Amino acid sequence: MQEASDESAAPENAEASSAVPETPAPRMKLYTSPTSPYARRVRVVAEELGLSAQIDEIDLDPYQAPPEFLAFNPLSKVPTLITENGEALPDSNLIIGYLFTRGHGLAPLPRGARRWRALRRQYLAEGVMDAAVASRNEKRRPEGIIYQVFLDRQAAAIRRALDQLNAETGELREGTPTTVEITIACALAYVDLRLPYLEWRKERVALTAWYEQIAQRPSMLKTAFPA
Repeated sequence: MQEASDESAAPENAEASSAVPETPAPRMKLYTSPTSPYARRVRVVAEELGLSAQIDEIDLDPYQAPPEFLAFNPLSKVPTLITENGEALPDSNLIIGYLFTRGHGLAPLPRGARRWRALRRQYLAEGVMDAAVASRNEKRRPEGIIYQVFLDRQAAAIRRALDQLNAETGELREGTPTTVEITIACALAYVDLRLPYLEWRKERVALTAWYEQIAQRPSMLKTAFPA
């Protein structure tokens, strides 16, 4: 009996010693910034699609980007996604389009005429982000050369866009969002962060109530801007 036991053990030991460790599956990498509204938009989408656990986030200052990042994105902008295959995808819309091929969980855009109205609202929200970021960058200049006319123009554009979004709040989804609602929410959060003096909630009751609700989604809470 002992001989049979020894003989049966030998092949098992030999097989175990020759086993090849499994190679970890490639992961996505997201170059991001904690205060970028564009990067936050991507991060919220990744959370909603159930993909965040498959993405390694790398915080980056685009103004001091290392050479390896510039090789991926010569424009030195965040967000930039590196796919599992090593392909570099800059721009939040491009990244979100790719993420939609990898996961699911967000509501689809409406069809017909309502689709174009929804995408118009997304365009307005992206414009709010652009104007708010431009204002932030202008205010970082030395006080004596800040162009106040430029800041006033950006503030007026933001107010007009938010007035229109407030008027159309009834068409925004409650519950599971689309990319439209996510973009609007991230834009409003960024205005809160960088341009609180605009007091965007004033006289925008409907938009305020909607935002307070979507801001409590786990995806928004997990990706919140630093205080």
